[in-house]
Amino acid sequence: MARIITLALIILSLVAPARAAEFVDDSGRRVELPSSVARVLPAGPPAAAFLYAVAPQRMLGWAHEPGGRDRGYIARPYAALPAIGAITERGNDVDAAKLAELHPDLILDVGTVSRRYQELAESTQSKTGVPYVLLDGKIAALPGTLRRLGRILGAESRGEELASYAERTLAEARVRAGMVPSERRYRVYYGRGKDGLTTAGPGSIGAEFIELLGLVNVAPASERQMYQATAEQLTGWKPDVVVILGPEAAAAFAGDARFRDLPAVREGRVLGSPRLPFGWVDGPPSPSRLLALRWLGHALYPDQFPEDIRAATREFYQLFYAVDLSDRMLDELLK
Repeated sequence: MARIITLALIILSLVAPARAAEFVDDSGRRVELPSSVARVLPAGPPAAAFLYAVAPQRMLGWAHEPGGRDRGYIARPYAALPAIGAITERGNDVDAAKLAELHPDLILDVGTVSRRYQELAESTQSKTGVPYVLLDGKIAALPGTLRRLGRILGAESRGEELASYAERTLAEARVRAGMVPSERRYRVYYGRGKDGLTTAGPGSIGAEFIELLGLVNVAPASERQMYQATAEQLTGWKPDVVVILGPEAAAAFAGDARFRDLPAVREGRVLGSPRLPFGWVDGPPSPSRLLALRWLGHALYPDQFPEDIRAATREFYQLFYAVDLSDRMLDELLK
C-alpha cells in the first residue's frame, strides 16, 4: 500500500501545474513569477541589452530596432527580432491590448531604481496583468543583477558566468584606479547628443564610470539622470578629459570652435566611446560598461591598465554577445 501511495504522489507531482514563485525585485516590489518564463518583453533598451546577454532565446523583440551597423555586432537570428517599443520612455502610454497580443510571461526593466520606475512597473503590471520586474542597472550592482536575471530566466549557469566576469572586472578596476596618484586624477566631462552638451552629473547611471575609475566629474549633480549644459558652462568647468558617446560625435566636438580652449581639446584627450551594438559608457546603460572601464582606464592610465584592449574586446564580445569580432570589426569599434 505504501508503494502505491508513493507512486501516486509522484504521478500527481508530474501532472499538477507548477506553482508561481514570489520574487522581490530591486525596488522592493513582490512579484508573482510564472513557473516557466519563456517569453520576455524588455521594457526599454537597457533591459533588451541585458536580456540579450543572458538569454536571447527568451526575447520577444527589441525596444528600438537595431541600426544597420548594430546588426553586424548581434548574433543571428536575434538581430532580426522586431522592434516593439519602449515602455520606459516618457510620455508612452501602455497599450494593454497590443501588449497582450505578444503573450509575454514577464516584462523586464533594468536600470535606475527610482520612484518613477517603481510606479511605472506597478501601473503597467496592473493594466496588463503581466508580471513586471525592475532590476538595478548600476555598474556596481551588475554581478548581482546578472545572477538574479539568470535565476528568473532559468539560465543560472549563464548568469553566473557573466556575473563572475563582472566581479573580476570591477575588482581589477578599483584596485588599478586606486594606484593612480591623486595629482594625476583627471577632471572628466561626459557628453552626448548632436553637440555633446547633454551630460550627466555625479550619481547618474550614465556617468558612474567616471567615479568608479576614481576620476572627477566636472558636471554638477542634478535630479535628472541627463540634462542640458551650455557651452559657457562647459568652458568654465575646464575638463582635462572629454568622453563623448560615439567616435564621430567626438571628432565633431574636438573640431567645434567653441571648445578649442578646453584643456581636453588642446591636449588631445577627447575620446569617442564605442557604441556598437550598445554604447560602452552609456546609450543605453548596458553590460558593455564593464568593457568601458578597461578601455578608458587603458586610454588614460596605460601603466595601470596595460592589457591589450583589442584582445579584451574580443573576449568580451564573445562572452556577452556571442559575436566573434574580425579585425575589421575591431578597427571600426576602436577607431
